[in-house]
Amino acid sequence: MAFEIMFLEFPPDAAARLACRAAPQPPGQKEQQEAAPAAQQEQQASEAAADGGSTSVRDAVRAAEAGSQKRRREADSTDWMATQLTRRFGLAGGLAWVGFLAVGVIGEQVKTRLELASEEANTREVSDAQEVVLPNGLRYQDLKIGGGSPPIPGYIVVVDYKAYANGQLFEDTMARGKPIVFLYGKRPFSGGMCLGVEQALATMRAGGRRRVTVPAELGFGDSGLTLRPTEHVPEKRGEVPPGATLEYDISLLRVSIPPS
Repeated sequence: MAFEIMFLEFPPDAAARLACRAAPQPPGQKEQQEAAPAAQQEQQASEAAADGGSTSVRDAVRAAEAGSQKRRREADSTDWMATQLTRRFGLAGGLAWVGFLAVGVIGEQVKTRLELASEEANTREVSDAQEVVLPNGLRYQDLKIGGGSPPIPGYIVVVDYKAYANGQLFEDTMARGKPIVFLYGKRPFSGGMCLGVEQALATMRAGGRRRVTVPAELGFGDSGLTLRPTEHVPEKRGEVPPGATLEYDISLLRVSIPPS
């Protein structure tokens, strides 16, 4: 009986691959191979984190630059006119605007001094002025004619006075050296001021002085008044009984426009 022996032919690299598969792996090599992808992933993650950190740093720098630019824009806007003139005409334009503002301030000071000079020049003492009696019972007599501005509602008014109730002194701003400062026409009244005094001031001018008699109806009426010390005027105190007739020796020291 004859047998036919067949020989299988393999590609040149097939045997090598089979040998590698059949050969036992050294201890720990399999763990190293499995750990390699994990290490690679960790490295990629760390690189990503580094990129993210650098990105956040860049973002922070950009935000700081944006804030700085915004602050510069706000600073520019505080004097927009000077900034625009400086950008358009250079330093000379900005200096010209500053000079214009300085001239305006000086002009206002000169105007104030001229007004004060005119007030002093037109103010005069009077000794024979007749007493004026109004239909509502208010009476006044000029002791000095002022040459300044008259009171205007909403303007700042500064007055000094001695006030009496039924002949008894209840307030003296002249003695304590602290005039009353208030907005003309504002309510409630300050200190010993009342409607009658406000009406008497209406026809005065800054620098003037009057003796004013106020009936109870234009004063504090049946309620009277109690003046109590305040933080700024601790020595303030006085009593006005109900129904008292009031007498004032009042000086209008100043009338000025309130600050805007």
